[in-house]
Order: sequence, then C-alpha cells, then structure tokens
Amino acid sequence: MLSEQTLVRRRGDSVTEPRQARAEVTRRRIINAAIELFAELGYGEIGLAEIVKRADVTKGAFYYHFASKEALASVIIEESSASATAAFLGVTSPTAPALENIIQGMFAVSRLMASDVAANTGRQLAQALSQVSETGARSIGDWTVMFVAEVERAISQGDVCDDVDPAEAGEAIWVAMLGSHLLSNALGDDIDARLTKVWRVLLRAIVPAESLTYFLEFVKRASVRPSPSPRELTLTAQ
Repeated sequence: MLSEQTLVRRRGDSVTEPRQARAEVTRRRIINAAIELFAELGYGEIGLAEIVKRADVTKGAFYYHFASKEALASVIIEESSASATAAFLGVTSPTAPALENIIQGMFAVSRLMASDVAANTGRQLAQALSQVSETGARSIGDWTVMFVAEVERAISQGDVCDDVDPAEAGEAIWVAMLGSHLLSNALGDDIDARLTKVWRVLLRAIVPAESLTYFLEFVKRASVRPSPSPRELTLTAQ
C-alpha cells in the first residue's frame, strides 16, 4: 500500500505537470507573437502592449516568463542561433575538409534564414546590437570564432594559403554571409546565387592557385544541393 506521503507527492506531481505544460504553451505563444510582430514591423516599432495583444495573454503572464521585451528578444536570438548551428552541423562533418565545411555550412544557414521566419528574425535582432542586449553581440562573436577556427584548420590542411591571416579571413567570411542575408532580404533575390558570387571572390583571395578550380566547382555543387529538412535538423541536433 502506498504511504500517505507518496500519495501526496504523486497528487502534487499530477497537478504540477499540467501547470508546467500550460505555462510552456503560454511562453511559446508570447515568443511566436513577438517573432511575427518583429518580422512585420521591426523590433523598435513594437511595444509590450502589441506583443501581449497578439499573444492574447495578460501583462502578468508576460512578466511571469520574461523580465522585459529585451529579455524576450534575447530568447529569440538564442533560439535562432541554435537553429543556425543545427543547420550548419547538418551538412558538415568533423572529418571533412574545413573549407568544404565552411562553404556547405554557409549555404545551409542562408537557406534556413530565407525559409524560416523565426531564425531570420533572430538573426536580425542579433544584428541590432544597440537595441537589444549583449546576447546579439555574443551570438555574432561565437560565430566569428567558429569561422576563424575553421579557417585555421583549412590552412593546416593546405586548402587555404598559409600567408592568410585566419582571423581576418574568418571575419571576412562571416561578414560576407551577414551582408548576403541583408541584401537578399532587401532585394528579395536568390540567396544561393548571391552566395555563389561571394564565394567566387573569396576563394580567389584565399585558396592556392592549384586548388581554385576544385573549390569553384565545389561551390557550384553546394549551391544546388538541398539542405536538410527541419525534421532532419532536429534529429541532427539531438
């Protein structure tokens, strides 16, 4: 027979779990509402009242989950960065050449940003450093560090000229990707075509002459290779 203490604990668990589930649903509604509004009108144009109205929650419910609009934006940035990381890892391998990883990863992340409103909104918030929080700067800094490390590995593998400064090259690649996203969003053009043009310039600056033809062909193949589906990215992340 179960003890009274065990019964109380189990009854408490049965009450707590539905409450937690409802709280998570409310939290998700707030995040989704904010993403929609930020995507439609921009972060600076949206106040707490609009988010609460779109999410159909009370201000108290909002403040239960988020200390401020800035805190909410930080969560969106973090989720976007996690999605981008999953997209990058979904097409790369630690055993593959580093430069090939960078190329394929850039295309995968760019396709994610072009197709996923939440991921793209988070990236835009990350770039609005003065408006949001240190989360945006940290996210961009983390990606820059990753690109620099991959360039260093590419140099050691002989795929990038050994006189190339890895920090400068890594930052240039990251800036090129951010700039490509910005222009494609503004002009509504094909991000794959834009990235292909960017890589043609970058490769001529950093790749040894004898490897240039190979990597130009690699970019051409990567530009038409389908990226993983959201389900595949989720499985990869797990």
